[in-house]
Amino acid sequence: MLGILRYYILKYKYVISITIFAILIGFVGEHSLIKRYAQKQEISQLNNEINKKRATYNNDKQKLDRIKNNPEAVKRVAHEKYYMKTEDEDIFVVKD
Repeated sequence: MLGILRYYILKYKYVISITIFAILIGFVGEHSLIKRYAQKQEISQLNNEINKKRATYNNDKQKLDRIKNNPEAVKRVAHEKYYMKTEDEDIFVVKD
């Protein structure tokens, strides 16, 4: 039995070596192909999130610039967001 096993190991040593190497690279270890694929997916999701945050940042920056440079914009924000009013008006808040 041991002689037959030794015979097959010597005969197929390259096939066995390549198979073990492929298993180690593909599935085992910190730098396996499966983990690399998962990391690429995570990087892609994070890049999408960064792009969304940048768009939100640019939008908020434009609003802030408008508020800093236009006194009417300050009044509009005070009316809409903080329900402030002038002396001669009444505000009714209607929620859906």
